[in-house]
Amino acid sequence: MNDKTEKKITITFEESAKEDILDMFDKKVDEEGYLIEKDCPEQRVLTPDGEEILKEEWAGIYKGHYYKNDLLSLMKIADEMDKREDKP
Repeated sequence: MNDKTEKKITITFEESAKEDILDMFDKKVDEEGYLIEKDCPEQRVLTPDGEEILKEEWAGIYKGHYYKNDLLSLMKIADEMDKREDKP
C-alpha cells in the first residue's frame, strides 16, 4: 500500500514587504503605484489576462505570472494549482 502525505506550504508577508519581494524579481513600483519592470520602467507588469497591476492589488506570483487579489484572479490561481497537483 502506498501512503502519501501531502504537504502544502503557504507563505504570507506583511504589506510593507511587497517592495522587497518585487525587488527580488526585478520589479518595482512606479510613481502612480503600478508594478513595473526594473530594467524597463516604461513597461508595466501585466496579469495573464493583460491587466496592469497596482501595488495594493498585487496578490502574488505563481509560475512566473503576477496575480491580483480579486476573487477571479485567486480562483484562476487555485485552478492552476489543482491542474498541477493532478499530474503524476
